[in-house]
Amino acid sequence: MSRELYLKPNVIVEPLFNHWYAWSYLIPPATAARYIADSHLKIMESFVAAPQVHADVLKNPEMMGGPFINYPPSRAWEIEVLLEQTRIQQKSLLELDQAITSLDLLLKNVEKGTSLEPLYEKVPEALKGYVELVYDRQNNPGIRLIEGLLYRSSFYNPGNQSVMLYLLDDPDSRPFVLSTPRLTQDDRVQIHLPFSDRRWDKLFKMRSTAQDLEQIKQELAISSQDTEIFASFFTNQAPAKQAPYEGDNVRVRYFGHACVLMETENVSILCDPLIAYPKPMGVPRYSYDDLPEKIDYAIITHNHQDHVMFETLLQIRHKIQQVVIPKSNRGSLIDPSLKLILQQIGFNNVIELDELESVPVPEGEIISLPVLGEHGDLNISAKNAYLIRLQGNSILCAADSNNIEQELYQHIYDCFGEINIMFIGMECDGAPFTWAYGALLESAVPRKVAATRRLDGSDSTKAIALIQQFNPQQVYIYAMGQEPWLTYITSIEYTPDSKPILESDRLVEFCLRQNILSERLFGRKEIILERAEMQNGRIARKQATVEVQRGEIEKMIKRIETEKFLKYLGSLDIKLSLDKSELAIDAPKGSLNKDLITELKKRKPAIIEFLR
Repeated sequence: MSRELYLKPNVIVEPLFNHWYAWSYLIPPATAARYIADSHLKIMESFVAAPQVHADVLKNPEMMGGPFINYPPSRAWEIEVLLEQTRIQQKSLLELDQAITSLDLLLKNVEKGTSLEPLYEKVPEALKGYVELVYDRQNNPGIRLIEGLLYRSSFYNPGNQSVMLYLLDDPDSRPFVLSTPRLTQDDRVQIHLPFSDRRWDKLFKMRSTAQDLEQIKQELAISSQDTEIFASFFTNQAPAKQAPYEGDNVRVRYFGHACVLMETENVSILCDPLIAYPKPMGVPRYSYDDLPEKIDYAIITHNHQDHVMFETLLQIRHKIQQVVIPKSNRGSLIDPSLKLILQQIGFNNVIELDELESVPVPEGEIISLPVLGEHGDLNISAKNAYLIRLQGNSILCAADSNNIEQELYQHIYDCFGEINIMFIGMECDGAPFTWAYGALLESAVPRKVAATRRLDGSDSTKAIALIQQFNPQQVYIYAMGQEPWLTYITSIEYTPDSKPILESDRLVEFCLRQNILSERLFGRKEIILERAEMQNGRIARKQATVEVQRGEIEKMIKRIETEKFLKYLGSLDIKLSLDKSELAIDAPKGSLNKDLITELKKRKPAIIEFLR
């Protein structure tokens, strides 16, 4: 008997590569080889040798993003089994890693500037026919990988790919995933199919469209021992349907982190897809149910774990018509082709944009803009900002752009003029570049040196210079990993005194003082942009729009002043909370003087509104 069911909204979907959480650099054989050898094996060896040390270190939340396995010592034997399996099953990739190391050493000892042709016969066997030996402009020898051939070689094994499914009532409680391999658990089902397999589309369509449970079980080859658990992932309760946007204007929705959905009646554009799972009693958010049935363009700014999110991309692949990405440096180990990566995981319509190239869309276009920073001075091309023009409005998704060179933006302004809305990240601390790229480097980088080259964006001074350049009407700072459903991938936990918080506070306050609508986003937000006129390619601003904003700006200034006052009270260990609709005060004896009591009374309505 047919049972038409839906996939439950709280089913977590974890794409895996050899039992590790899958991200883009684990798809190309060369980079996968480096991460297995220099990261995965080393972390597992460390855990097997001293599991209690890992457990003790992770008691400190600040160490969550470090190379430590988040399992109790009692599971050390399972990690040891996986370690030995990896050495055996990934033998060819480990040989590829060794070949890259050997070739790096060979090139390091070449007489600088002499012909590289005699070296081809000395190329390690594993790399023969897969590399070109080249010089850069400074006569430094290097390797150009022939990536397309490597994907067609025995080094590329889609059998390493799988997906783990499990139910989680609190999706905001997931631990950091990048440093811990996934071991089997009784309440989880691991399905061994390549990411490119179209059966995944059928499964994930079931979030919104009911299908026969028995049929999907057969198609995914669910084993008898997993049948009961797998069946628990489904429900007969239909999700709320997201009506297509049919308004006359541009609707902009912030989905968290750097994910922004821009829609008109005729087109939908989703930037840096990273979608939250629902949590009814948690921070308000948009989830998979809030996406349109069809996403015309998914645009990706750069090739980092929190922007090329396989976990989201695989679940919405059936909705996406085209993916727009930045162009990589062909054959570079540190900058592999993002186009080839996405094609390997099942995206067939990928548009690669070089800087200042564009894609026409109904009533507008998507323009790629150059980006500096965020990559530790490495020669990485796969990074774009996007200027999206819709109905005469200009929306800049600047992602993690670091305004290192103001003249760059003067040139961009000369080309495109002012903008309506700017979205920008301000993670201006950033990890040392070796956190992400250490496994790909030829040799270890001293910690002191690595600390000078960071994966960071603009601080307030640099961001203010951008605003003064482009004169936007609205400025929004991404939450930069603050949303609780993102700590599993970013490991970020800010305090009120964290540099990105302080710097983004300064930017918001600057904007509001200039009558520019601004806030640091958190969770979700919806913005409606009225159709605008263009004059010689420039925005014709409406005075009425500015007048409408002033009331909002006054509210935001008041909110910032309230937040600063609450931070000051927090420094005195004075805690405020709401007891039903009344303000409750918990203060150390003697901390509330007459002036503070007067100030509290004056600000009481604003504080209650803020806490609500």
